[in-house]
Amino acid sequence: MSLIYPDISHAALHLALLECFRRLRLSASRLDVELETPTYSEKPRSREHYAATKLPESERWDLLVRLAITRFTAWWMNIDRVFRHARAFTYHAGDQSVVQLTKDYLPPLDVLLICRGIPEFAQVCFPWPAIRDVLDVNTMTFKLPRAAENLFSTLTSQSADILTYLEGPPAYAESPGSRIQTDLFAKVKRHEKFMDDAHDLLWIRSPALKGSLERSCVEYLEFQLSSNPADVQTHDLPFGVELIWNTHKLYPRQYQLFHQGITPAPPAFTDSKSPIPSRFIVDAGLEQTRRPASECYCWACERTRDDLPAFSYDKSATTAPAYDKFLVSTLSSEQLRSIQDDLGFYRAVEEARSRRLPLPTRPPTAAEKAAEKLEAKKQAEAGWLPGLNEYLVTLPNGKKKIKRVKYASTMYGMSVV
Repeated sequence: MSLIYPDISHAALHLALLECFRRLRLSASRLDVELETPTYSEKPRSREHYAATKLPESERWDLLVRLAITRFTAWWMNIDRVFRHARAFTYHAGDQSVVQLTKDYLPPLDVLLICRGIPEFAQVCFPWPAIRDVLDVNTMTFKLPRAAENLFSTLTSQSADILTYLEGPPAYAESPGSRIQTDLFAKVKRHEKFMDDAHDLLWIRSPALKGSLERSCVEYLEFQLSSNPADVQTHDLPFGVELIWNTHKLYPRQYQLFHQGITPAPPAFTDSKSPIPSRFIVDAGLEQTRRPASECYCWACERTRDDLPAFSYDKSATTAPAYDKFLVSTLSSEQLRSIQDDLGFYRAVEEARSRRLPLPTRPPTAAEKAAEKLEAKKQAEAGWLPGLNEYLVTLPNGKKKIKRVKYASTMYGMSVV
């Protein structure tokens, strides 16, 4: 069991996925739904007397979510068939194994919105690699491959596009044995504020994305070691901690093992010399390091923390300054210029993207050049690694050479050298 998960790549993908969910919510306004409400009368009237009114925009999203739940339920009724096809992609960890769906087995975005994080998915590792393959980060669009669309249509007799499905939904009756013991609609509604917060901060486009996620992972681990998550309200958490926590819970099996690893045995204080469990020691120290609830996590503050981790800006401060000016004065002129250049460039990119204009470019920074050189050096030292149906041999002169197997079996994992 590892205490490192979730890594920042999954958290970054989670941010991008939240943007896709938000775009789906905006698309609910395209629903042309009318309600026919009759005027009150004791006498029966013909259909002409019914007044057609547009469904309010706020209720259109609720309607789409409820329709997505029915589509998820139809998909869930056939989930065993999906898993049976995907068994070749099961990940093993010791005596534990979980199913890892590839992109050709992914459900549509609206179904993914419903299924993420429900307890019934305990045997499933959330398909982050597959989502990475179908999610366009530049446009924040989620596009299923044709194979996945066909599989969903075969399993549910529904279109993979929920807007197309709404044009002619098929007759559908839920099997009594397929009910899921979770209030899915309430669960989606509870995550709406988190979705809005993610879009308002827009960390996925921030120049400090990597630093923000790394700091959030550290704060999340401290939070888990020092608190009982069941007693914490999510609105009291910093956004980054909530992001990492929600990402972690999307892998229920690992989340359970994680808690088993950090939960101490019940304390048994037999005398004054009995050792104090580490979790109780951590509690006292972390209370002083937690950031206030009014802490600002905007691009400027997060980019400043990349160079000055102790930087803090209190949004609720009624008197100036809201930050420690002496602390900021310790930044060099080069650091300040780098922060300003990064913020200016990334904001210009977002402005161009919002106007659908060509995105601006700039020469690589010194840090980016150094990172590229380091990566090239690591690659040169590592050399080429064996691929599928290949193996590494050491020649008599000490050199290494990659050879291919003579006969490769069609059976998974079987080959003859």
